Amino acid sequence: MSRLILQSAGIKNKLDQKDFSNLLVLGKCFSDFSRIKIFYALETYKEMCVCDLAEILTASVATTSHHLRFLKKHGMAKSRQDGKVVYYSLANEDILSAIRVFLKLSENLSMKS
Repeated sequence: MSRLILQSAGIKNKLDQKDFSNLLVLGKCFSDFSRIKIFYALETYKEMCVCDLAEILTASVATTSHHLRFLKKHGMAKSRQDGKVVYYSLANEDILSAIRVFLKLSENLSMKS
């Protein structure tokens, strides 16, 4: 058997043992233009209420809340309530760092296009 076939079999075996479901969820978090705008806004302003995010998205509060619930459910955002107002922020420093990397990467990609 060739070395390449043995390496391919080893890689395939490792891939079969991996669970990529969390990576797929991350892809869904970044695959929606509104969610990307939310990430950018929260990276910039740290914490925002749903109504301000809806204004930025030019979307309804209900639609914006839907996106925020999705991000919160998947560990990307967190919320706190102050009276009737709910404020959202990025879940933790790792998420903030990842958003910054993605934003920088996107700027570099657009410059090469």
